[in-house]
Amino acid sequence: MSMTTTQILTLAAPGVSILFALGFYLLWKFGPGHARYLLYLATAFILYTLTASAQILQIPKDSYGANTMLTAALFMTSLLCLIKGVTERYKARFDRLLYGFLFIIVLCGLAYFFYQSRNLQARIYMLNFGVAFMTLISIFRIRKAAHGPLIDRAFYWTYLLFGLSFFPRTLLLANSTLNQKSISEFAQSPFWLALQLSLLFFAVVIGLILMAAAMLGIISQLQYERNTDELTKLANRRSFEERGKQFLNSKKCRRLSLVLCDLDWFKSINDTYGHHVGDVVLVRFSELLRRLIRKTDTACRLGGEEFVILMPEADLQEAVAWAEQLRIETSKMSFPEVEGLTRVTASIGVVESSCAETLENLLRRADNCLYEAKNAGRNAVIFEDKKQMAMRQ
Repeated sequence: MSMTTTQILTLAAPGVSILFALGFYLLWKFGPGHARYLLYLATAFILYTLTASAQILQIPKDSYGANTMLTAALFMTSLLCLIKGVTERYKARFDRLLYGFLFIIVLCGLAYFFYQSRNLQARIYMLNFGVAFMTLISIFRIRKAAHGPLIDRAFYWTYLLFGLSFFPRTLLLANSTLNQKSISEFAQSPFWLALQLSLLFFAVVIGLILMAAAMLGIISQLQYERNTDELTKLANRRSFEERGKQFLNSKKCRRLSLVLCDLDWFKSINDTYGHHVGDVVLVRFSELLRRLIRKTDTACRLGGEEFVILMPEADLQEAVAWAEQLRIETSKMSFPEVEGLTRVTASIGVVESSCAETLENLLRRADNCLYEAKNAGRNAVIFEDKKQMAMRQ
């Protein structure tokens, strides 16, 4: 049996949608964190595939309105899954009661204008305007995306255009359905053709943008995990080396101070209270670092109980003052959940970089200062004398 151009166009929608559904599912399945919003997006495209397939194959037959009601319910459920996925991605509110109310109102209106007062044009208005309002509500919820990264701005304006497109298309073309006496005639109408074209277009564009955004998010997450210490959530040694070398190798010679600190008697804490308590100490100290550092600083865990802080545009005097504050605040930390652990202290070494100095040499100098702090009785801040620095330059 030969197919009309409209049928071929209509078939493209489920074909494209099933590919996007599979893509979002695989991103959820194998991506870090298993972001739940990807499952909602996959479900949205699966339901849209079922909607289009039911319309094309006329399953069930529409003699008693079964196809009309089923496809409308599937289409709106697909839209709600899309909205849920989008709002969850952008951490926006999903209005369950409002969407549920609109869902019921639209279905009741469709049932009334099919069974009680048969009116095809009214059903078209009811469904399309209901879908448009649902979409626009979610667009309002994610309005911050309009000022976000490029990929988010692209999605926001495409999504807004999708929501608004229901109004002019419905108002301009719905009148063409007034004289349609059968489903087959309606399927050849300008309204139906315009609807299928626009839905296919927006399905492809929105799907591609969301897919690209998801992949960028996964790449960003992988980079974060690659450069982050799992326990403390601070930057790890790899990240420290990359950032430090990037700063020191820049063409412009800029000031950089480095603070190297080591928690005193940490092995004894592990041996006495257990490694789980040692982890608590490391996490608590890391939280203290995050609270004290400036926005331009980078706090890293080098390994074990050793931490390093990169302080761009800070001279030795400023870095020493900061290190002294860190030493004092560390000694004030309390651990009421651990009986017997009353105090934790830190030994700290501070140095300021010279132009064209390697990160390895800067770290070695800081380690020497840290070693002196340990020999001085611990719980101390030791820094290089500026005269010694001048002799090395």
